[in-house]
Amino acid sequence: MKSNLSKIGMGFLIGFAVLCVALIAFQAYYIWPMQRCEEAGNWWDPQDRVCAVPLPISQFTGRKVGGKEVITRLGPGGKPGEGR
Repeated sequence: MKSNLSKIGMGFLIGFAVLCVALIAFQAYYIWPMQRCEEAGNWWDPQDRVCAVPLPISQFTGRKVGGKEVITRLGPGGKPGEGR
């Protein structure tokens, strides 16, 4: 009877150790990168596990913040509109 109890106890001990290792691996693979990303002020994408830098909308539209003017790109000759 003592042999069976020690086998059961050893099984629980091994199961506990496996769960502890799995929990640490989960933390290292999912949680810690997310926390580092959010502490840096960036956005975390859990689906692709990517830390993305938020960009202001003015970089996409070419408009100044608070204004309605379009920022034109300078081309090789330094003239507006030639950069596209």
